[in-house]
Amino acid sequence: MGRTPYDNAAHDPVTEPALFDPGEKPRPASPWEEPESQLHAKAQELLRKHELEITKRWLNQLIIGIDDLSTLEDFPTQESIHTSVELLRGLAELVGDESRLTDFQPGGRYYERAAILGLVGGEGTAALASVSRTMLAFENAILEQLQENLRRDDREMVGLVRRLRSGLHNLMLAAIAACWSRTNDQLDHLAHTDALTGLNNRRFLVQELERHVEMFKRYHHPFSLMMLDLDNLKWVNDTLGHLAGDAALRHLAALLRASIRDVDIACRYGGDEFLVLMPDTTRASVEVVGARITESLRKTKLKAEHSLITLEASAGNASCPEDGMEAEELLREADASLYRRKQQKTRERMGTQN
Repeated sequence: MGRTPYDNAAHDPVTEPALFDPGEKPRPASPWEEPESQLHAKAQELLRKHELEITKRWLNQLIIGIDDLSTLEDFPTQESIHTSVELLRGLAELVGDESRLTDFQPGGRYYERAAILGLVGGEGTAALASVSRTMLAFENAILEQLQENLRRDDREMVGLVRRLRSGLHNLMLAAIAACWSRTNDQLDHLAHTDALTGLNNRRFLVQELERHVEMFKRYHHPFSLMMLDLDNLKWVNDTLGHLAGDAALRHLAALLRASIRDVDIACRYGGDEFLVLMPDTTRASVEVVGARITESLRKTKLKAEHSLITLEASAGNASCPEDGMEAEELLREADASLYRRKQQKTRERMGTQN
């Protein structure tokens, strides 16, 4: 007599088939146990059938959100409306086939198309808020259409998802806005900072100088400029190399920061020139500060390779309103004052040698 498939099962309780009671009534299926493919097929059919209705819902929600004429720039263009229909068709495909998710990931067809929806609106954080509102309205239009046409239990689930997604969208917007703000602050800092010394750069100083000129014209707040120049930077570069020259510039920048007030604005103006804008400061005060900085620089030694270098600098200045009430006039006088000081030091050095 041949063996049956159950002969070995009698010796293995794990593989022993379960007994079925013919009198047991089958348990009614829960509405949540509906095969996933059936629900997905229904949702896919609804998205395809109601493209126009969903698009109208989306645009109506955006129209309701228009507060004034200035917000009209946030309203979708004809191109972005066509794009939304294309994305809607892609979502219908995704509902029926999860493998289509790759089309919505970076590099995918619909991922690239969705970028068009981010080009509507203004700039900065306000633009992020506008894009978030547009996408949330698009999502709500889809979910509302599904909610109306699905059976009761499924409608409740869609309603729950809508509520959660609305909250999550706002959380996402807050996080993205904070990231955007931090990134802009970092970019702004880089745009206004001299990479070698860490001081403000020339561009920032010119902006601040023009702002202080306007403040003087309105409120009559005086200010002064102090311009410094390393006298022997060329010798350092030629003798010890440009790395030593860079170290000399950083040394003067550090000394400069330690010698001025918090309200003063120091910058590397170009090459070996430094400029400090000093609000509410007279010419006499600037001359005292300049003399103190050049003397401190001369007394401190800079270590470069195996040498100790004595650095020397000259200082010039200009004051508003004595030397002018325009930015160019003040910069020109500060430069001329610095040149006169250098000429004076040259004559003094020659006189000492004689």
